[in-house]
Amino acid sequence: MIKRVLLAVLAFSAVAASAKVTLPGIFSDHAVLAKKAKVPVFGKAEPGEKVTVVFNGQKKMALADRNGKWRVDLDLSNSPEGPFELKINDIVIKDVIVGEVWLCSGQSNMAWVLQRSEGFEEAKKNPVGSRLRSFVFSLKSNATPSDALDGKWVYADAANVGSFSGVGYFFGKKLLSELNTPVGLIRNAWGGAPIEAWMTTAATGVVPAVAERDAHTSKDLKAYPAKRKQYLLDHAAWAKKNKRLDTVHQLPPADAKWKSTRQIAYSNSITWFKKSIVSKENGRLTFAMQRQATPFTVWVDGKKVYEWSLENAVLNKYPRFVINGISAGKHEVMFRIYYPLNNSRRSFNLQMSIGGVNLDGQAWDVYQEVVFKNKVSKAPQPVGATPREFFNSQRLFNGCIYPMLPYALDGVIWYQGETNVGRYKEYAALQRALIADWRKHFEDPELPFYWCSLAAYRAKNANANAEESIAYLRGAQTETLDVPGTGQAILTDAGDAKDIHPRNKLIPGERLAAIALAKVYGKQIPYLGPSVEKIVREGGKLRIHFKDTYGGLVAAPVPEFYYLVKRNNDTAPLVRNSPGTQLEGFAVCGKENKWYWADEAVIDGNTVVVSSSKVAEPVRVRFGWQNNPTVNLYNKAGFPGVPFMSK
Repeated sequence: MIKRVLLAVLAFSAVAASAKVTLPGIFSDHAVLAKKAKVPVFGKAEPGEKVTVVFNGQKKMALADRNGKWRVDLDLSNSPEGPFELKINDIVIKDVIVGEVWLCSGQSNMAWVLQRSEGFEEAKKNPVGSRLRSFVFSLKSNATPSDALDGKWVYADAANVGSFSGVGYFFGKKLLSELNTPVGLIRNAWGGAPIEAWMTTAATGVVPAVAERDAHTSKDLKAYPAKRKQYLLDHAAWAKKNKRLDTVHQLPPADAKWKSTRQIAYSNSITWFKKSIVSKENGRLTFAMQRQATPFTVWVDGKKVYEWSLENAVLNKYPRFVINGISAGKHEVMFRIYYPLNNSRRSFNLQMSIGGVNLDGQAWDVYQEVVFKNKVSKAPQPVGATPREFFNSQRLFNGCIYPMLPYALDGVIWYQGETNVGRYKEYAALQRALIADWRKHFEDPELPFYWCSLAAYRAKNANANAEESIAYLRGAQTETLDVPGTGQAILTDAGDAKDIHPRNKLIPGERLAAIALAKVYGKQIPYLGPSVEKIVREGGKLRIHFKDTYGGLVAAPVPEFYYLVKRNNDTAPLVRNSPGTQLEGFAVCGKENKWYWADEAVIDGNTVVVSSSKVAEPVRVRFGWQNNPTVNLYNKAGFPGVPFMSK
């Protein structure tokens, strides 16, 4: 008995001792530390506790302050890459290497994983290996700053490379190949997140409207539960009155008439979608879907395994669920969708992955169980998704940036802006504020910050006078280049008209890498597209002088089609706006401020001469100033021209 008690006491003492020092998850096995003169290592302990950090011959000590926080700074500027052990008191972190560390942040196009991007199969077949690593962040939104940081470091091997940010992977792979030094990528991006969520309220104060929106969102959030409850009651009463209640859930009859289609649409019906898949996962099926505001049930091999209720549907969330007890191999998956409303056409979002199989754009078999044909009274108006208080200013800074401060970085790559398109007038001020805010908190006043100018998106527009918000957001991004240590990758040639998430992440990744290689690592390589240096009036023409031409300007061939959804090979004919001249995408206007497509836009050395027969005295010119511009101006290094509009 005494022996058992003694063992228990010793065990408890060991746990208590090891629990005194805690570390953010970013300090864990396989971590990458920056090859810099000041590399903070930090965590928490009992107030006053002595903490000793040992790494490759360096030994540093600190005392935890009254809040339990401690920190030491390592000098790794001359360190070999390792791997080494990082020892903090009795904690041993294994396989830590020294190299280049970059934060990959923004919204969904940065969060978009390699597994769902072009090039994944090749990356898995020929993995880069352990010298390219990613910390996969466990994202959190917090009302107050949080020290909690969960996640893990993984190699770019066949098993884990799919979890890398697609943009980050191609960025890091390019750095690794050019620098021959390890690269660590921190994937810390949140789909749909506005820029203001990523910075402190002190920083967003440059735009007073942000605080007003925050207050409005918080007010709506408090009123939301009562509104949602009332909607569900009203919807049930409406469905009963109009004889559009859901029927008993049972499998389609054996003689059901199924039709194969890629047009996943329905209305006024109960509709089934069916597909056979071969699951790569053993013991479970994982379903990952895009946002879905329609009730549905899931059936696997003839059994109902999941229900997305109306209560869930009105929240307009992303269904993510796992079905256990199902072996790897071939399975029949069916979705049953109940949609009693009168909308003429509704798309069921089947952009998804099931059991490790990407089903984007594939055909499904469709059967309509019920078609509601009776006329009905107007249905209750849905209350929509929960107000996004978690996207208020500072919420993601508190949950996703604060916990990793002040981890040493070599730079930031940023792909964000889609959510802020409707507020493009604020964007330049907010992006400048974000850069300053992060440089302050990461204790690096010159922290490199490079971003993706938004990719081409939405329908082509033949109207030269169209005032399109994505174009203005790109313009705001370009304005921010006045901040030292910044750069942008132009993506007007790397988008899909109907897919805000283009699967080609190689182009943005490698263009960002070119900027970093040139500006951070001193490589003498091209990294910019041609941009305006000055504009000179020559009678009825404008001569635009370009810089960053790298040997000259080039008119690329204009294709006969453009992509609507590239992953489906879905295209549309491309109609030129200026078919009689060399370059597309230029428009001019006179004093009346009415724009006309240029019928002359030709390269002359490092300049472009532009005119329109409809504008006798042009005073302004713009290029690529549309949501989805048709443009073909490049420099000889292969970088596309920077969209602009003269003042």
